[in-house]
Amino acid sequence: MSRFVLLSLIVPTAACLGGTAAPTGDDGVDPDAGVDVSACRQAMADAPIDPAGYSFRDALPVATRNAWDGHSMPAAGDSAYPGGHYRTIAPDATGARHPGCSTAGLAYDAATIAGYPCAAREFPFPDGVTEDTSKPIVILVHGNSESPTGWIKFVHPDPSSLDFPADTEARDQLAELLPARGYRTIAVDLRFDLVDDPSSPEGTDTGNTPKNMDHGWAVPIVEELIRRVAEANPDRELSVVGFSLGATSVRDALRRLWVEWVDGTWSINPFGRIRDVIVASGAHHGVVSFASQCGANLTMRGTVTCEMGQRNQYTQTAFGRPLNGPPIADTGGEWGGWWETPCADGDYAFGRRDACDGHTVAYTTITMRDIEQGSQQDEFVSEHASRLYPTACAANLLDGLNDFDTSGYFYNGFFRNHYGSVRSEAGLAKVVAALED
Repeated sequence: MSRFVLLSLIVPTAACLGGTAAPTGDDGVDPDAGVDVSACRQAMADAPIDPAGYSFRDALPVATRNAWDGHSMPAAGDSAYPGGHYRTIAPDATGARHPGCSTAGLAYDAATIAGYPCAAREFPFPDGVTEDTSKPIVILVHGNSESPTGWIKFVHPDPSSLDFPADTEARDQLAELLPARGYRTIAVDLRFDLVDDPSSPEGTDTGNTPKNMDHGWAVPIVEELIRRVAEANPDRELSVVGFSLGATSVRDALRRLWVEWVDGTWSINPFGRIRDVIVASGAHHGVVSFASQCGANLTMRGTVTCEMGQRNQYTQTAFGRPLNGPPIADTGGEWGGWWETPCADGDYAFGRRDACDGHTVAYTTITMRDIEQGSQQDEFVSEHASRLYPTACAANLLDGLNDFDTSGYFYNGFFRNHYGSVRSEAGLAKVVAALED
């Protein structure tokens, strides 16, 4: 499979962000990380109820059509262009469903999940291991221009050609580590290979050659997988792990499912079934490629950065408004919202009390620590961009500056710092520990 660029071909190695980073140990990890639910409940006591000017309902519109052929697709920027709109799993008026909801052309056997028509990969248990049904079912959500292969062990065919100390033997990744511990593990496949945006003309960056996906493409597929796994396993909890674009897609999918429960169109409160939300290298408060892409590229390559916002001068975006909610006043000069950790206290979500079926959800974020106060080493996000608020309600964990992905995976390891949150030994240990806590 070709290794396409994640969000932008040209990425600054560092950028300035105001604010104070959390104290860390020598390894870049907060020694007191973890969530005290009583402290979270105390923090959430001040959370606003039905705040004026904020709604938990969709900010992105629904696409008028799901699929187009290469000749009739409206130009990017046209109001009918589907980028920046939620595609639908259900067929539209023309009979077409989301073009990424397909199992055609897969190099693996698609997971069989009742009612789920899209692609997902279920990772096998090793010999001698069977499913531990006391543990949650784990759903993995990959990043942009990616597939479930990002969760699988990998070694570069020529490690000596890379400009960093690379693995010479493949290390187990979550696809191997979790089944070995008895977790049933299912990875969504967002089918970036089926992205219907046009490529860039030679010498320009106005199209979508890397096949980037925006949230309107990714979220409905994630939402449908969570829905169908929850319905097919009524006595089980679920834990969801999202990386990069997958981090914000997980959060938005859960919000949309919760809204369906509020509206009475789905009988399950997702936050009554979710045990863990683990989001790594997520752009919850902006992405570094915003300035170069948003408004300049009108395909999904640009719309996804518009949805995330500017990392080093974050202003809440339309997409982020129903997801993050109203700002918390005291965040040390940074931007954080009241709605970022729904049901972390077992009670509050999206401006409402008694919203969680009495169930507490554990939130964990993982990213690479900044080089110094506000100067990022991760290629796309900083500590603040990846953090969730209120900070009393999320374990916001940091990897050290040397905790990058040493496998050479994805574009010859060009984004190895970004991938370190889920593919380095330190990042993997944090994911597993969060699941087993």
